[in-house]
Amino acid sequence: MFVSALLPLIAATAVVASPVTEVKRNNGGAAVCRNFYADITASAMNYDYNAVTGGAPANQQVLVESSISQFRAGSNVAAMLAAAPMRNVSGTYSMWFEYCAPTNGAPRGIFQAHHGLVGNAGYWNVSLDNGRNSFAESAAAAGWATLAYDRLGVGRSAHPDGLQTVQINYEIAQSAVISRMLRAGQLSDLGAFNKIVGVGHSYGSIMMAGIASVAPTVFDALVLTGFTSNVTMGPLGLAGFMSTIANVAYPARFASLPNSYVITPTVSNDQLGFFHYPNYTQAALDQFTTTKGEYTLGQQNSIGGPYALNRTSYTRPTFIITGDYDAPFCAANCSVTSLGAGQTQLDTARASFPSVPSANFSTYVVKDTAHGINFHTTAYTAYQQIIGFVQKVGLN
Repeated sequence: MFVSALLPLIAATAVVASPVTEVKRNNGGAAVCRNFYADITASAMNYDYNAVTGGAPANQQVLVESSISQFRAGSNVAAMLAAAPMRNVSGTYSMWFEYCAPTNGAPRGIFQAHHGLVGNAGYWNVSLDNGRNSFAESAAAAGWATLAYDRLGVGRSAHPDGLQTVQINYEIAQSAVISRMLRAGQLSDLGAFNKIVGVGHSYGSIMMAGIASVAPTVFDALVLTGFTSNVTMGPLGLAGFMSTIANVAYPARFASLPNSYVITPTVSNDQLGFFHYPNYTQAALDQFTTTKGEYTLGQQNSIGGPYALNRTSYTRPTFIITGDYDAPFCAANCSVTSLGAGQTQLDTARASFPSVPSANFSTYVVKDTAHGINFHTTAYTAYQQIIGFVQKVGLN
């Protein structure tokens, strides 16, 4: 279910855990990567969806019927979810991080990377085409480090209540505190960073839009990938994911998860939501499907909240980069817009960042590419655009 609702004020604090580290791999290029766990303590005002839905679905048939109720003509489900009472959620959760640094020399700065629904930290370090699909590799070649993490409820990070706790408000709180920890040199043994760029994809980009409102100074710039201010509601949007209870769709991977955790059920759903044929390899599609991440009904219900926020206090550089065939955010055609000649649906986001100087706001449409930019053969081109923007605004 996809709703818009006002994001409440959030707050977060951090606890540094004893890091558990291991060398993951040297990609044979510019980056050396390792991973670690850290405990993150946060507090946020979340929606009390139990008060509206009665809790997680009892089975897959109940979930399907709830989706029909959400999208059918005349439905008031979205309004009911948007009007859900609020409740404070606080907790400390173990989070899994991957840190990639340049092989040679100290990093100029760091990209704090946030994946989207159906993704995980691996979205930023895709091991295809000799590293050309890896954002971390391109960043390292330009002298930058990348910190990606499995967001709460995904992969190797903790899996609390998927309806009540794992929502976008709480994840924004976590992102803000992770950035503050990086700046203070309090996250594992990474040291302090004075240049931190928040980069997101899809849901992760919507998180960054929320950050721009509630914590407008934690990042020195924002890069929003797979994002516009338009959201596709029909079969090319979130409904096309056909959210399926994860323990039903892939019991071998997710048998222990409760019914509030869901996932796309087939490779065809993955192609529909993330890929543009034939601008990807079969290996890319196979890797996406076999490594994709779970997401929660709490995330799905709360994803629209940040769109409603006021970002007039945010003034930092902002770059929006999206594939021209992006299904969830452009209905698979970003060139169709009412904005006038020479503009695309990406330019609809300009009004959401009114205080960013024109010289520091840019958009870029990646040709022949759908929502999952990092799995296309055009990924390297997209990365060079991102790095070029960071250099242009003086963060290099």
